[in-house]
Amino acid sequence: MIRLESNDGQQFLVDKASAYISDLVRNTVEDVGQTDEPIILPNVRGMVLAKIIEYCTHHKDDARILSSTPDLVQSDSVVDAWDRRFMDVDDTLMLEILSAADYLSIEPLVELGCTVIAKIIRSLSVDDIRQRYGIEDDFTDEQRIQIQKELAQLQ
Repeated sequence: MIRLESNDGQQFLVDKASAYISDLVRNTVEDVGQTDEPIILPNVRGMVLAKIIEYCTHHKDDARILSSTPDLVQSDSVVDAWDRRFMDVDDTLMLEILSAADYLSIEPLVELGCTVIAKIIRSLSVDDIRQRYGIEDDFTDEQRIQIQKELAQLQ
């Protein structure tokens, strides 16, 4: 078992197969050796780490996830029902999971998070995307006019 510690001091005991889905954890254990001391993860909150451990535990025997080059091309046929339910969280938590998965180097989870976000934003207008994700519109009126002209030429 490998002990992981979140930035808020929560500790989790994780089986080796699940923990090794994270390249960061695997490399740390291989470099330092397995000890009773926790691997401290300063960029991950406990609640988010618990979700990521849930994902890793579910997928620890999944050949697609364990392959060195997982082919998770995002389509409904590839993103299974469990993964869709797993990512059915509010935007804030989804972005925290994505950021933590990137930090922990869990490529399949990064791909899943990007897929889910891409599917969400496909159905939104530019203004809706800005509002949902708190993106400031910093274009000047002149830049907007120029963009509209360029888009009109493309059509």
